[in-house]
Amino acid sequence: MKTTTASFRRDARVEDKIIDATIKCFERYGIQKTSMDDIAKIAKISRPTIYRYFPSRHHLAVEVLVREIRDHVRVVIPILREEPYPPKAMIDAIVMAISTARDHPYTRIVTSDAGSELLARVPGSDQSLLDAMGEMWLTFLNRWREAGYFRPSVRLDDLLLWITFYMHTTVGKGDFLAITEDRMRRMLGALLIPSVFDFDRLAAEFPTQHAAFLSS
Repeated sequence: MKTTTASFRRDARVEDKIIDATIKCFERYGIQKTSMDDIAKIAKISRPTIYRYFPSRHHLAVEVLVREIRDHVRVVIPILREEPYPPKAMIDAIVMAISTARDHPYTRIVTSDAGSELLARVPGSDQSLLDAMGEMWLTFLNRWREAGYFRPSVRLDDLLLWITFYMHTTVGKGDFLAITEDRMRRMLGALLIPSVFDFDRLAAEFPTQHAAFLSS
């Protein structure tokens, strides 16, 4: 998504300055009304310099959104790290991510119709979003796969895509669907968990937690 040439050396400080200015402009003017002139003025950097780092306003906006999403998904790391029973960790993490995303301005932008249109204008932005999600989720999904907790047929890239799609849809349409946390947990427990986890392996490894999960 970023512009690179053989003679151009990126300066991380300049890039961060552009990103910070863009965030301030988004907060002040909104994502649709923010212009490169606005960003250049706040950053105190010329427009040509900004275009050397980002080929268009859309590319810059996507970079900001992906960075913010990456920061947001980290809120679930303590859950995934500390909860020993994988199904509960997965459900708790998804619910936590969704509940906090509803109050996160940039996550709401990504899941809005305007955000979807913006992402569609920048080739590769969908993969960048998945990569941002994967930086956190795949660490734990791989750990559970190596421990034998998943069904052999489960592909982690498909599971990551499903989690991302579910969160995107729930946050973007949650006000319309009015899904409560209890119903979300019940649905994930009844549909997602049995389809991806090996219950025999979980029963052997976590007998008490697994029995409690099945009876809930």
